[in-house]
Amino acid sequence: MDPNRINRLEELLARNPEDPVLGYGLGSAHREAGNLPRAREILEEVVRQKPGYAAAWEVLGLTLEEMGDREEAIRVYENGIRISREGGFLAPEKQMARRLKRLLSPRAKNRIPEE
Repeated sequence: MDPNRINRLEELLARNPEDPVLGYGLGSAHREAGNLPRAREILEEVVRQKPGYAAAWEVLGLTLEEMGDREEAIRVYENGIRISREGGFLAPEKQMARRLKRLLSPRAKNRIPEE
């Protein structure tokens, strides 16, 4: 991930903190760069400000999975699936349902997260 891109997005979001598209982009960029705590912080704010933003719920769930927070990822996917259905967003709903199913499988419950 280009650090300049993250810096530019941080600057833009600082000027317009209520812009969910900027927040989504910045949260996704931080996730891709491996800065999962910052990605989580930003994406949680995006879904708080705009609860109907299905794609943000999906990336937040993925971030939580990558952080090893299985229970919170499950909660986020469940909410995201509901929101996606209500808004008619089929792609995020499908992706989150697939990830949720994997997290709820007996094999996933017994797996020790890698560090």
